[in-house]
Amino acid sequence: MNLLKFSPLKDVSNPRQLWSWISFDVANQSFTLLINTLLFPIFLSQVVVRDDSIDDRVWALAFGSSMLITAIFSPIAGAMADERACKKKWMIGTGLSCGLLTCALALIDSGNLWLALLLYVPANFAFSIGENFLASFLPSLARQDQVGRVSGFSWACAYTAALLLLIITAVMMLTCGLQAVENWRPFFVFAGLWFIAFTIPTMLWLKDPPMAESNLPRRNLIIAGFGRLADSLRHIGQHRDLALLLIASLFYGTGMTVIVFYASKLAEEFGFTQVKLVLFVAVITVSGVIGTIVPTLFQDRIGHRRSILIFTTLWLFTALGFAGYSALHSAHLAQHPQSAFPVWPLWLIGNLLGFGLGSLGSANRAFVSYLTPSGREAETFGIWGLVWKITAITTFPFAWVKDVVGNTEALLLLAAFVAVGLVLSIFIDEKRGSLARDA
Repeated sequence: MNLLKFSPLKDVSNPRQLWSWISFDVANQSFTLLINTLLFPIFLSQVVVRDDSIDDRVWALAFGSSMLITAIFSPIAGAMADERACKKKWMIGTGLSCGLLTCALALIDSGNLWLALLLYVPANFAFSIGENFLASFLPSLARQDQVGRVSGFSWACAYTAALLLLIITAVMMLTCGLQAVENWRPFFVFAGLWFIAFTIPTMLWLKDPPMAESNLPRRNLIIAGFGRLADSLRHIGQHRDLALLLIASLFYGTGMTVIVFYASKLAEEFGFTQVKLVLFVAVITVSGVIGTIVPTLFQDRIGHRRSILIFTTLWLFTALGFAGYSALHSAHLAQHPQSAFPVWPLWLIGNLLGFGLGSLGSANRAFVSYLTPSGREAETFGIWGLVWKITAITTFPFAWVKDVVGNTEALLLLAAFVAVGLVLSIFIDEKRGSLARDA
């Protein structure tokens, strides 16, 4: 039996370019997983801030400020990259910068908040805007009937890399005496070197799509970028389904961003030790791999809108289940402060959260790619990046409610964000959006 015929990449025309593109998806996992999700929020809280009454808000401020900067620059950077067909150059630059800054996080001493912010904010900016350029290559690397499975396959490779990173981290914690939070600095160096290493194949083999020939005079890059962006905004009514998808992404993306940046902190507060935290994130990651396979197999066949509705509904029920667990946990501790509350439901919730992260994230990227007009890829994904970066800012209400009111109320707020995104997605017309794209 020829197993190659079952490969998601079996009929793509440029496999080496596609693999070099996937390599960058693998590279940035070290930052999104080890820095943003697993280690740095706890390191910042326990080693740098050391004040439980404000640590969530400090983390939200650090993360949110970097996302605000990214949101401001994403659309214009995308428009400028389209004008000169230089997406690759900018993406490689952001990857190398993020890798070096991530290594430098190891220089942070106890209580040195300003150095932590001066290193983390630009590192997360470079990582985040690089994600936009990465996604903008998808329309040129896959046909319209392939974007679901190609995007899903890339995400599956990235999640598999994340699982490998978690295994390495757990082994290093157990064998090298690095379980204590103050000893986590070598992990920051490891994360940065991983990012740089897997950026190299992208640097060598990925190519920018060719520019369309034009008889117009070459314009100043900044003026051209603002001009292209203004032109897109003037014609946004012609792409209202793409616009509606981006608005819906803002709401359910907030829920996804909360999980990425607060999963380890929530699990720790519900009783998980440091090693169990790694295993919990590993469970989320394995489920994420499974989640990415679903769009790979079915999204192009059943439709992008239907896929989004299915995955968002699953996320809504998972968020409500998480809030319910938190309420039961709080009630149990109030009545029986000396006895432990069962943690096995968290493993089930973690599996559902991971599945939702993988499936909804991949499906959303593919749907945006499906509706993107030709020649506006980096610009469109710059706006897509703006939306997803704003979700970092909209996590601040979650952090505030969590600090001031409690975990249960914060998780109910998260569920409300997801519900709004679900309702908005119902009104997207996939066929009308594809006609607007071709026009």
